[in-house]
Amino acid sequence: MKTIKLPEPAALTMSLGEALKLRRTNRDPKADPLTDDKLAAILWAAAGITSEDGRRTTPSTLDLRAVDAYVLRADGAWRFNAADMTLEQTAEEDVRRVSTAYQFEYVERAPVTIVFVADMERSKNARPQGVWVDAGTMGQSCYLAATALGVAGCVRASFDHDALRDAMKLPAHLEPIVLFTAGLPA
Repeated sequence: MKTIKLPEPAALTMSLGEALKLRRTNRDPKADPLTDDKLAAILWAAAGITSEDGRRTTPSTLDLRAVDAYVLRADGAWRFNAADMTLEQTAEEDVRRVSTAYQFEYVERAPVTIVFVADMERSKNARPQGVWVDAGTMGQSCYLAATALGVAGCVRASFDHDALRDAMKLPAHLEPIVLFTAGLPA
């Protein structure tokens, strides 16, 4: 499978107060590609590494780091490797359609869906809801970064978890739990 080296993340210069004030769910993106520097900034906001000991931009239950970010695009499914700022391909097919139960046109038009995938083996010593809390904070970080970058986005959870896992070619202990779909606003 392929690996893509992401560029330096686009600068997030908007103040937190302004991003919170302007943050909105937007399900009307253009089909235009999202530039890799904007994607890198959104991924870094959700799961970027901020210290030498591997701590992230977002909190993690018991510091297990049991939720990782993956990316769905027309060119396949990709795991975000925050340490190297790379995308590592897990599937070559466009599986974005599998990431929704009913919003097919929107999800296929949007160039990117970020999938928060829980490692159920790594998180087995924590309360079950911990990975959901972690994914929620990661989704909010996506919203704030997207807002700062002028990108439309929407957190989603209506999808067949098993079907998406299979389409992304993930092992059984990894479970897609929350999604963030993004693109330039129409």
